[in-house]
Amino acid sequence: MPGRGGAAGRPRRRPRFRRPPPDAVASAALDLLRRRRGIPPNQAELARAVAPRLREELPQAALGGRRLRRILLATPGVRVDVTYAERGPGPLPRACPVCGSALEPIRNTTLDGPRVELGARCRSCGFWTHLKRRVPVRYSFRAVSVPRPPRGEAPTARRSP
Repeated sequence: MPGRGGAAGRPRRRPRFRRPPPDAVASAALDLLRRRRGIPPNQAELARAVAPRLREELPQAALGGRRLRRILLATPGVRVDVTYAERGPGPLPRACPVCGSALEPIRNTTLDGPRVELGARCRSCGFWTHLKRRVPVRYSFRAVSVPRPPRGEAPTARRSP
């Protein structure tokens, strides 16, 4: 009976790329952001700059912009600024376009009593949209200082503002 990869005598193909671990991505990106001065880079520029640093340790490392953004959203010391555009009315997204978590509805009660849905918001990253659909069009990243915990206390994971 052949194995899961194909015929019994056929050698398995090596993967063409590997996903680098999140901590390696975060440290390489944070190092680049701290060294850069001037205009904060956008998502594509930062992904292109981080990729060669990751390939020094893992030659087959591949990194996409979406994964980079989601890793940096959870990294203390990195601020992600989002520029939005308004689109026409349409269905509200089910998942957050910035971080990928679930959106919860923003509701209000009218004077007559029924509840009306006004938009949606994300609890984890702060994204919100109304019925005109705010859509993220540009992400920019910058390094910020992280407050140090007082002496004697263990450091906790904090998100940058």
